[in-house]
Amino acid sequence: MTGQLQHVGDDGPVACAICRGDAVGPCARCKRPVCGDCCVLTEGGAKTFAICLRCDERGGRSVLPGWAIVASWVLVPTFGLAALVVLLAWLTGRV
Repeated sequence: MTGQLQHVGDDGPVACAICRGDAVGPCARCKRPVCGDCCVLTEGGAKTFAICLRCDERGGRSVLPGWAIVASWVLVPTFGLAALVVLLAWLTGRV
């Protein structure tokens, strides 16, 4: 039952943060409970997530910008170190 809202004891159904209907799960970005009518599915990822309409309006439903940030965390230091190696090799006259 991973990813679903669970009720404890006498808890009633959790209300959707947008329309106040019965929520079916949390938004993947803001974690607010949403119903099936108030969410959209992500595009461009290996796994599909539900995103509420508010988050969709703010950032779109694609997860590719997030992957671009992760790639930059890897590529920028790698290219920086490669440039440093080339500079040091040039300064020592080995190139």
